Amino acid sequence: MVVERGLGGEPLSHAAALDVLLDALRAELHGETLVGVGHRVVHGGLEFMAPTRLDDGILARLARYEPLAPLHQPHNLAAIRVLFERLPGVPQVACFDTAFHRTIPEVAQLFALPPRFAAAGVRRYGFHGLSYEYVASVLPSLDARAASGRTVVFHLGNGASMCALSDGRSIATTMGFTAVDGLPMGTRSGSLDPACCCS
Repeated sequence: MVVERGLGGEPLSHAAALDVLLDALRAELHGETLVGVGHRVVHGGLEFMAPTRLDDGILARLARYEPLAPLHQPHNLAAIRVLFERLPGVPQVACFDTAFHRTIPEVAQLFALPPRFAAAGVRRYGFHGLSYEYVASVLPSLDARAASGRTVVFHLGNGASMCALSDGRSIATTMGFTAVDGLPMGTRSGSLDPACCCS
């Protein structure tokens, strides 16, 4: 079931869309209890490198990354807040798109800038990590040689990136400080020379 608009044709808010989803889910559960909710959260920065149980304190920390992923993070967190209200007491866990890339060597995470910028958080975070983590998990059953060696994986869609894997671990990615870097995408230019003069 896909419901994108209300009865008057207006776009549904996060809360209204989740109410529709929860009603459908309850019908499918046939009286069974919902025991948890998992969320893809785009940005976990350097501090969130594993699935994390959510609470108000964690949400406040994740909100600090909204300027780094303005097309994603605010919406990720809005849904979590609504479900805190709708499903009090049901555990919620966030899984982070940036976490898979924390294995990139430090030198490859840094930009050619004075160290104070890295200390302030300007570094290559990498995104689409949950997609790459899945690929790395199934690659051994598809091609053991590629899984244990060096492989370049593509995430293609409206958002696009590439990731270099070595033995199933991220060692480089085309997305950098934000999710607009790297390959051209549906509504994002990708890497753009800072000397570019567009008119």
